[in-house]
Amino acid sequence: MIEVPTKEDLRQIALSLVHAQQTIAEILHAELDGSMRDLDLIQRALDSGVIDAEAEYTIQALGIAFGKVFVNADADYDWWMIEDEYGRDPAIRYLQSSLTFHPQDILIKRIEQGESVDVTELYEGLRSQLQEIIEGGVDGI
Repeated sequence: MIEVPTKEDLRQIALSLVHAQQTIAEILHAELDGSMRDLDLIQRALDSGVIDAEAEYTIQALGIAFGKVFVNADADYDWWMIEDEYGRDPAIRYLQSSLTFHPQDILIKRIEQGESVDVTELYEGLRSQLQEIIEGGVDGI
């Protein structure tokens, strides 16, 4: 079920963004600002070797920061919540469609599988893949 975020949902997203910011500040002495520049900062933090692959909350928080870049770059995407049998998680949704992705999982899934992560390539690939789906027709819009 796709739902509008509650105040508590927005608070949790904000806490994740604060944690991502603190992580970037500690490792790189830099600040996230929601721009495309953040993709490089996320990459550098992941490549630093400081973040352990088991640091799930930190990696998920960096995924939320990745999502913020996505939302800031395109007004057709926004934060929503998806509730299913696994829980309630933030998602990025295209307009009023069923086209969504979970930014908090986008990095952690790849890291857990031992894949190397190229954050900018991941971003551009996701944007391209979503655009192809949109051009092919998305339900709900």
